[in-house]
Amino acid sequence: MESAVHSVSDSRSSSAKVLVVDDNSDKRYLLSCILERHFIVIQAENGRKALATMEENQPDVVLLDVLMPGLDGFEVCRRMKANPKSADIPVLFVTVLNHDETRVEGLELGAEDFISWPVNSSELIARVKARVRSARPLTELRTVVEKQSRLLEVKEQHEAATQYELEQARLVQQRFVTNVFPEGTGLEFANRYRPSRHVGGDLFDVVALNSDEVALLMADISGHGVPAALLTSVTKVLFRTGVEQSSEPAKFLRWLNKQISAYLATGEFLTVFIGCWNSKTRMFSYAGAGHPPALLIAPDGKNVERLYVSQGIVGIMPDSNFPQRNFELHCGQRLVCYTDGITEAINAEQEFFGEERLADACSRYAALPLTTMVESLFVEMDEFSNGEPQNDDQALLALEVTR
Repeated sequence: MESAVHSVSDSRSSSAKVLVVDDNSDKRYLLSCILERHFIVIQAENGRKALATMEENQPDVVLLDVLMPGLDGFEVCRRMKANPKSADIPVLFVTVLNHDETRVEGLELGAEDFISWPVNSSELIARVKARVRSARPLTELRTVVEKQSRLLEVKEQHEAATQYELEQARLVQQRFVTNVFPEGTGLEFANRYRPSRHVGGDLFDVVALNSDEVALLMADISGHGVPAALLTSVTKVLFRTGVEQSSEPAKFLRWLNKQISAYLATGEFLTVFIGCWNSKTRMFSYAGAGHPPALLIAPDGKNVERLYVSQGIVGIMPDSNFPQRNFELHCGQRLVCYTDGITEAINAEQEFFGEERLADACSRYAALPLTTMVESLFVEMDEFSNGEPQNDDQALLALEVTR
């Protein structure tokens, strides 16, 4: 049977395309009947037909059976994620298999979700809609990056294109800077972000995963200007998408390391610090790659501990592993995450502000309210620099355990 586009009723609420891949025609027909009132449904009866269909008519979401003759679902998913044209398309496995090993293998290949067969109609529609919403920002951002690259290659339009893209990137980045933090998690947050130019490559984000868990990200994109700013947007979308699948920092970091490579040019990379706080167990887990050590500050400020991470970097070696560490956080303790634009702030003598000055300032300001502490750190850094132009973006995110 050839792949076919099904007609849809006027009640369809979305123009998104869903590709249903299964060698069982009855199962394909049932899934299509459930979905076609909400989406444009495409069918493929095997893995090879699915990959060919994606080249001709790119879907927004793929529903994929695991057990198929020829190319099974896992191999189809692997080939999809290896192809930049289809790497961003969310894959939802629909399968009778319910083993943990099966789910782990699928998620490590880049699949976004598993749905057990037989399906619940309402749950299926809701999960597909959620993946459409999460995938479209990545597609839009990739389009912006590709458009910018083409414009910059045209020398006679270089100046106009640069100015236009700077403004567009600035507007995009403004929407991606986190200023609203989760409440009711037992944590208080304060932050400060200052790009060295019109736009920058530093990023931090905080997201509540459920009523107990909060995940945080601090990242630094290599380079500056438009490319770095756009990559911060891609990284934030990937963070919010991937951390839903795994709140374990080391697992998420391995996933991010594979996913981000599709967006990086040769020589581009990220340094990353990611943490997860569980208010019920009071455990804080973290992992990182090439990023400056976060600072753990005692309530009285007398002890400042550095949380070192792996020396590797994200985006260069897709199969890298990153160690994870776990410890308890107690009421009154503070955590300060930052990018190297702070410790590498320079004065007229080309001397760095440095980790020691930052740790000492955190210790001295530990008794101040969290927001006041952050502002005081920047005042001290500016007094040290004394007006000397800075060559790197500066970002700092601080949190305090409040209960």
